[in-house]
Amino acid sequence: MRLFLLGILSGWSEVLAHKLRSFLTMTGIVLGAAALVGMLGVVKGLLSGWEAMIYETGGIERISVTSQAPPERQRDYAALSPGRTLRDVEAIRAAVPLARRVTAEVMIHNARLYHQGRATWQHIRGVMPETFVMDRFKVAQGRLIGEVDNERQNQVVVIGARIAEQLFARGLDPLGRILTINGQPFTVVGILHEYDFGGAGGAGNRYNLKNLAVFIPLATAQTLYRIDENIDVLNVQLADVADIHHALQQLTNVLLHTHRGVNDFRLETREDLLNRFEETRRSYVFSLGGVAAIGLLVGGIGIMNVMLASINERVREIGVRRALGAKRANILIQILAESFAISVAGGILGMVASIGLVALLQKIVVPQNRPELSIAALVIGVFFSALVGVVSGLYPAVRASRMNVVEALRSD
Repeated sequence: MRLFLLGILSGWSEVLAHKLRSFLTMTGIVLGAAALVGMLGVVKGLLSGWEAMIYETGGIERISVTSQAPPERQRDYAALSPGRTLRDVEAIRAAVPLARRVTAEVMIHNARLYHQGRATWQHIRGVMPETFVMDRFKVAQGRLIGEVDNERQNQVVVIGARIAEQLFARGLDPLGRILTINGQPFTVVGILHEYDFGGAGGAGNRYNLKNLAVFIPLATAQTLYRIDENIDVLNVQLADVADIHHALQQLTNVLLHTHRGVNDFRLETREDLLNRFEETRRSYVFSLGGVAAIGLLVGGIGIMNVMLASINERVREIGVRRALGAKRANILIQILAESFAISVAGGILGMVASIGLVALLQKIVVPQNRPELSIAALVIGVFFSALVGVVSGLYPAVRASRMNVVEALRSD
């Protein structure tokens, strides 16, 4: 250990003795380490953004019941199935004890919302009260849609913050005002909390949709805008994600009963979403990690080149040390320690650069995917920098340790 520490001091002396050469040598390590830490920060920010998006849309314990074409063997009697209806909701609530919440929706696409000369076109969601809990909507003013609204088919509407800005003049309180949806009058009873997640793309689009949401009672939507009893969205939220496999079996049994044996539905879990996220995360790791690896590789080549040049300058010194009793292992450890010192110095500078890089990315990247800097990422950056230094110094160290003593002493 003492010999290794002396080697580090010797290496640091070499760095100070050849400042420009050492700086150019460490540039690759600095860039590689900064890119590595920046990559880890980007991936961590991406992970946080996806986790927030999954949480804000019902969590991983959510199961969606979608429609699909029945198998070929059932085509002859597929018409017997009523499709997805509110009877599915009632049956699931009664026969699937693992279901914590069940909610249904109908959609009115591209409906025209109008108020005193201002208009906008949006998708309208006819919902049950559980939707607000499952999708984690919060009301900023007024109230949300309740059971009574569905029972009485009240013509009331809850609007997102951006919709309120589009339809109502600044300073005008939307609560209690009448707006029309495709010509039908609705009273504004609630304005949703504004979700300020910034940016667009990925999870940002979903958050922006929360600000553009428009809700009316499901029963009202079916009566005014639909000619059938079918629903467009059917979601189930479990109390515990560990029960998902048992819940899928229970849901399948219940839905086959309500659909009269016709398998015209499909159960979708968040596994697909998580798989897509994992693919995205891997692509980020491979692409950004590749950039970091190239930077570290260039830095490693630079360190190897400098160490070889240093050995050529110190041939006689090495010969004298061997002649005075130094073993090959002593020379090997000294050269490795010098290489280690240079790479660690580059790694530390890389950490400083990475802090600035992550701070810059935090100002550029949309908030929900904002890169996050962690102590673990900094430690990993320094560790890989040191590892590259040791690996790069290995060949020069072996070459120096195997140098012939007599020929080394003859050197000028």
